[in-house]
Amino acid sequence: MFNMIRADIYRITKSIAFYIAIGIALIMLASSIYIVQPGSVGQISVGDVSTTDYMQDTIIDNMSYEEISGLSLGDLRREMLNIDGYALDKDILASNMNLYYVFIFIAAIVITVDFSYGSVKNTLTSAINRNRYFASKTLLVMGICMLIFFMNTFICYFGNYIINQGKVSSDLWTLTKISLMQLPAMIALASLLIGIAFTFRKTSVFNVVSIPFIMVFQLILAAAVKIFSIDPKIADFEFQIMISKLSDEPSGSYITRSFIYCAVISAVFLGVGFTSFRKSEIK
Repeated sequence: MFNMIRADIYRITKSIAFYIAIGIALIMLASSIYIVQPGSVGQISVGDVSTTDYMQDTIIDNMSYEEISGLSLGDLRREMLNIDGYALDKDILASNMNLYYVFIFIAAIVITVDFSYGSVKNTLTSAINRNRYFASKTLLVMGICMLIFFMNTFICYFGNYIINQGKVSSDLWTLTKISLMQLPAMIALASLLIGIAFTFRKTSVFNVVSIPFIMVFQLILAAAVKIFSIDPKIADFEFQIMISKLSDEPSGSYITRSFIYCAVISAVFLGVGFTSFRKSEIK
């Protein structure tokens, strides 16, 4: 199994898609640091819950939306850097849902490419059985995704501290604690993608399902809250909102419920992916 992982790592380092994924992560991080505002690929608004409330806690108290929209990028950057007590790096980690779209690249490179090119059949006819194949692919996707996740945290801290001269920085231990609290959510997102990859197998189908998956879920959740008058607090466990809340000193009970929720999601998607793979006919 470890020989297979080593072979996959070698193949990944030769993949252009891998470097595109890393480049996307770095570009999102660098742009957020420079404009002193965290960027977000998607957002949701359910009742009173929103994933883009960070602006309300910063310059929105001092300036109107009209005044903000009239500022140049340089002026807006100066305004943000002069906010007392504002920690940009914490807000960037609150937008870590962006990493989901980077994880998609990793799951595709490690898992679905094998099915799309038929190399999985040759692997399974050798000394590797399906159980070990699934385990090795899962461990590798998890390992790379978590490495990217923690690298994102430390690059965020040091990049923000250097570029913005420590004006909108928190301390490294605070960011480390946030990352540890967000870790189960990151594992759940990687598990979700692993499950989808082993269920649909082909790269083209995997991309069609995984890329809009989170945003479609957000739309369904928002519609369900409005149509069926569901308590909007259910949105607290939508991944993007959960990741944001876990970065802002959540209560112990919320952390516990979030961890349980993430464990269930991880188990369900890994279980579905494994069962689908075991029962599938490999061509």
